[in-house]
Amino acid sequence: MSDYYKLLGVSRDATAEEIKKAYRKQAVKYHPDKNPDNKTAEAQFKEISEAYDVLKNDQSRQMYDQYGKEGLQGMGGMSGGMGGGYGSMDDALHAFREAFGGGGGGGVFDSFFGGMGGSRTQAGPQPQVGASKKTSIKISFEESARGSDKEIIVSHLTNCDECGGKGAKSASDIVTCSHCQGSGQVFETRGFFSMSATCSSCTGSGQTIRTPCSGCGGAGQVRKKQRVKIHIPKGVDDGMRLKMTGYGDAGIHGGPAGDLFVFIEVESHPLFEREGDDLLLDLPITFSESALGTKKEIPSVLGDEISKITIPEGTQSGKVLRVRGAGMPSVHGRGKGDLLVRIVVETPSALTTKQKELLKEFQTLEASAHQPKKKSFTEKLKALLPKTPT
Repeated sequence: MSDYYKLLGVSRDATAEEIKKAYRKQAVKYHPDKNPDNKTAEAQFKEISEAYDVLKNDQSRQMYDQYGKEGLQGMGGMSGGMGGGYGSMDDALHAFREAFGGGGGGGVFDSFFGGMGGSRTQAGPQPQVGASKKTSIKISFEESARGSDKEIIVSHLTNCDECGGKGAKSASDIVTCSHCQGSGQVFETRGFFSMSATCSSCTGSGQTIRTPCSGCGGAGQVRKKQRVKIHIPKGVDDGMRLKMTGYGDAGIHGGPAGDLFVFIEVESHPLFEREGDDLLLDLPITFSESALGTKKEIPSVLGDEISKITIPEGTQSGKVLRVRGAGMPSVHGRGKGDLLVRIVVETPSALTTKQKELLKEFQTLEASAHQPKKKSFTEKLKALLPKTPT
């Protein structure tokens, strides 16, 4: 995935003016009229135009800085914020005209660059998707195994109940902007160029409010707290993210609400450790159990099942025994992982006199056949020692 800042050749703390200058420089270089029939230049022109379209806007730039390109999906009013890049050259040329102040009205600017794409200026306020939100929630290891339902409180912007999000006291208080005549843009000529800019009176909406709503002060939205129920599926792992569609800030001018992203934090377990969908358990056994073999019963994470394992005689420390289907459930519904039991042979300590005597007696009976690894190691070690002259 291309980094928008690297595409434009600016740092992540670049100012809006630095971003605009960097884009202008590259846009002129890769413009289709200067590179006819050059598909590589055309693709580059689309990419840098997409980057500029996102980084020029404070809201989309903040969303990109926090969540990357994925966080821009569904944001209204931005062609580059849909996550799939520009769909046509018209989208890219719109960003180009805006950066150079082109009005798209058939002036010298459009004639010089071939008039490609036409004008995208639309009168009236355009629907915009509300900003997405993020939060985190902590659950226990057991809750991740069985699933859980949680309830959290989120604070987000909602449409004002008094005005329905319009920001005006009544519908008659919303009037066409007299400065731009409802187009949302104003045009002026500077030398050979016909240039456009967002109308300062209506901030591009094409409408102004005579009497603001008393409930929201004309903003159209108010901040409220809401209880949100979250279903956490079984098998969810630490660091996973749940998407709650429509639980972000309310949309603007009739646009859909943003989303709520819930990041999962899973607490550690005192015995089990997760590796994908498998569970790893260190099982300490005695020296005699490892030598003679034994059987063990291990309860599941939730304590609802028992796994019986047989430890063969002569089992060494570090040996891993696998119990099929006794691990964590897959969050994608593909059954369960396995239980991996790692044997840890514990050396006895604080022995009694009788125990020491028995071990010393056993030591005299030990043979190399009982310890093949030790025998092999000793032989290799001898080969490294300096030879004694005869």
